[in-house]
Amino acid sequence: MEQGNFDKGSTIGVIVPYRNQISAIRTAIARYGEPILCDIAIDTVERFQGSQRKYIIYGFTVKRYYQLRFLTGNVFEDIDGTWVDRKLNVAMTRAMDHLIMVGNPDLLARNSIFASLIDFMKETDSYYDHSLM
Repeated sequence: MEQGNFDKGSTIGVIVPYRNQISAIRTAIARYGEPILCDIAIDTVERFQGSQRKYIIYGFTVKRYYQLRFLTGNVFEDIDGTWVDRKLNVAMTRAMDHLIMVGNPDLLARNSIFASLIDFMKETDSYYDHSLM
C-alpha cells in the first residue's frame, strides 16, 4: 500500500455503533499485514464527534430489529417538523470528501429515517446493492 497520501489523522475513519466492533475490525485489518492500516481511526459515533476524516465508513452493523432502537435512540423534531437522528447526523458529517454507509437495507428501512435515507440514496444514484452481484 502506498503511504504517500495517507495521513492517519485525516484520511480514513470507521464509525461503528458498538465498542466491541472496534476490536473485531482491528483484528480483521491486522490480517492484511499492512502496518499503516493499523493507524485507521475506528470508533463509535459518540467518540468520533468533533473529528473529521476525508473518508468515513459508517457500519450500522445491526442484525435484529430491536438493535435499531440503539441506533435511533437520540431522535428529535427540528423546528420545520423534520425528524433528525442525532447519531446519524454526527456520523454523516464526519466525512469531508466521501461517506460510505454499510448495513442491511431491509432491516434499516423498518425505521422511517433510515427508509428516507435509503430512498434518497436510490434517487441520487448513490445506492449500491451488493446482493445484485
